[in-house]
Amino acid sequence: MGPAEGPTLVNPLHPSVVDLVDPVYAEIYTRYQGIIITTLARTAAVTATAATAPAPTPPRLRADQVPYEVYIKDPQTYTFPTAEVAAPAPEVASNALYKVPVSDPPGEIAVQVYVPTAAAAAAGGLARGADGRLPALVNFHGGGFVIGGLDSDEPLCRKLCQRVGCVVVNVDYRLAPAFAHPVAAEDAWAALRWTLDRATALGVDPARVGVAGLSAGGCLAAALALRARDDPAVPPLAVQLLIVPVVDARFVPREGPCDPAATPYASYVRLEHAPSLPLHRLRWFYNLWLGTDAGREARAADPRASPIAAASHAGLAPAVIRCAGVDPLVDEGTAYHAKLRAAGTPSRLKIYPGQGHPFAQWDGANPAAREFLDDCVRELAEAFAREAPPSPPSPPPSTS
Repeated sequence: MGPAEGPTLVNPLHPSVVDLVDPVYAEIYTRYQGIIITTLARTAAVTATAATAPAPTPPRLRADQVPYEVYIKDPQTYTFPTAEVAAPAPEVASNALYKVPVSDPPGEIAVQVYVPTAAAAAAGGLARGADGRLPALVNFHGGGFVIGGLDSDEPLCRKLCQRVGCVVVNVDYRLAPAFAHPVAAEDAWAALRWTLDRATALGVDPARVGVAGLSAGGCLAAALALRARDDPAVPPLAVQLLIVPVVDARFVPREGPCDPAATPYASYVRLEHAPSLPLHRLRWFYNLWLGTDAGREARAADPRASPIAAASHAGLAPAVIRCAGVDPLVDEGTAYHAKLRAAGTPSRLKIYPGQGHPFAQWDGANPAAREFLDDCVRELAEAFAREAPPSPPSPPPSTS
């Protein structure tokens, strides 16, 4: 077989991480992101494996490997086929779409509200009151603030909805570069307030609302926890579930590698060539999200982009932080856990060794992703079963 007939390596695992990556993760990554299967090789693979296993699927180049203008014309071509490695998503009682008005700048965003079946709600045992109100989790998808949408987290939202027995509100915030920072953060706040304001109509207990997000969505969730603490009109949040989160946007350079002397996160340097989220991809996202002009540093230091930079981390919703061991973001997630604990905010950290950034969505093929999902179900059920914390006292009236 000639060279043109075999698999073409386009994103092979980098030598610096080969020995760090879990074999199952490596197989999935290589199958869908690392090689392009030519027609003849694919035909041979189908013939050889049809009776025992699926043939390799031609992967996509990552979005950051083409100009944004090319990506946006055909996003699906450059999107990892998560559906092919995710476990089947369960049916829910309803999954209605709503439009939420937003004001910065004016417009509207979509949210999708997943409601568990009566059997799932009963099994979860979280309904309270005569009208059986349920807790709610407001979720924000990942994608570096540039890519993704409601479909990105649909399987995860359905699984958490049914297995926890809670309402899940999945938020389609606006994306950069058309809507650069801080638009996503403001959209996220509008979605949280919308959920609380319509709690009765949604069958939601406003005293048991939590926030969650993966990657960029984790940044939004952490930023909301900070803002909710400081707003006396918002009931205390029940939990913040931060999945492989961005919590510090200040140290990813506009171009080139990270300077080891300038970043507090050794994982930026050690895992520069991590699978799925190499530094090149982070730069692409951050340049589109935060810009490359002279105002970049100020925007990156905004706690809505870097929750770790907030003046105080005391009095926040209990945190559940889940990190991947082979992910440039692992050290900042660990640092955020330490920052929360030092301020007296409860936080539970778990790092999944050998896993790369998007592993949590691969539960149909990756045991570590199934472990992650089980962990999240347990943590959320526990958080939503706790008695709601008392609201903080109102500040004293001004004497001026």
